[in-house]
Amino acid sequence: MVSRIGLTRSGRRLLSDLRMAMTREDLEVRGLTDSALQALIAAGLVEEQSGLVPPQDYQDTFSSWRSQKGMLVDDPRTLAFERAIQTAVRPGDYVIDVGTGSGILSMFAARSGAGKVHALEYTAMADWAERLAAANGLTAIQVIRGDAADYQGDGLADVVMGEFAGMWLIEEWWHYAAFVKVRDRLLRPGGRVVPQAARLFLSAVDSRKLHYERGWGFFDQPVYGFDFSDVLRSGAHRPGRYVLSAEWRSLVCTQEIARFDYLRGNERDYVFETEVAFDYPAGGMFHGFIGHFDLELAPGQILSTSCGVRETHWHQSYFPMPARHVPPGQSVVARLRSFIDTDARVAKFAIRVAGVGESLDSQAEHVFALE
Repeated sequence: MVSRIGLTRSGRRLLSDLRMAMTREDLEVRGLTDSALQALIAAGLVEEQSGLVPPQDYQDTFSSWRSQKGMLVDDPRTLAFERAIQTAVRPGDYVIDVGTGSGILSMFAARSGAGKVHALEYTAMADWAERLAAANGLTAIQVIRGDAADYQGDGLADVVMGEFAGMWLIEEWWHYAAFVKVRDRLLRPGGRVVPQAARLFLSAVDSRKLHYERGWGFFDQPVYGFDFSDVLRSGAHRPGRYVLSAEWRSLVCTQEIARFDYLRGNERDYVFETEVAFDYPAGGMFHGFIGHFDLELAPGQILSTSCGVRETHWHQSYFPMPARHVPPGQSVVARLRSFIDTDARVAKFAIRVAGVGESLDSQAEHVFALE
């Protein structure tokens, strides 16, 4: 029999963790000795990177035309960015596009009269951005390949822009961090950014359909006549965050939970904690939360991902929670916190909910990975 080599469980974990750049110390903790690391570097399998390089699976996703087309065909998103760029860019401006992808935002800037557009891109999509800019005669665009952390620029820019919104905004914290690094180093005093700000929302949801199909409800009742409730009690099944198209009729109460300033803030603002009450004037069932966000792309120009407007490729995010009955005139109170899992390098969102007569401190915290 021919002997074959495969990954051990520790090897699989290491491979998964290396989706984002890690320090040598973190790698050593995971069992990768310095000599083994040097051998991998010599073999061209790993390399030195900054912490701003996007995860490998994101690179694979965003370097595909399937992903790029999904964003381009999102008319509300793409046309809103075009209008904002037309507002922000003035003739002769020097514009930096952080994470250009297909190059569409850089193309909008060039068409709006920018004198020079530096389109930064780490993934292989840089080749296409350069090719398409040339095919359209947009000589103002120069595609810059590599890590945004290494980009030195060509003087101070008039506009720094980027589209760094994850499905519930804060997933792409590392992309926002790259934007901040470029903005703080190269945006001239009085310069402009696109987008300018964002607001993050949660809505309490009353939907038996969501609860059953995506949440905790399936194992709450007999499964083909059999009792599967131990699956829930054991903790073996904990529903994750789902990206879906929510029905606005199922939303009971919507609250803003955070806001972000993209001209002055930074990625650390994506780590927050707050407590919010969600009122049920007519009573009903609580089955979790629907999340969406609004981007202020330019003054007065809002791009919303709520389910009450035209659908975008971001859709909405469903955070399933155990069901609670809420009497008329009462509310559920949520303690919310976001954080970066330093091991997995993933943004996570934690929810603790108390109903009528319950203490928040005594309730279980449900943690959702935003990936």
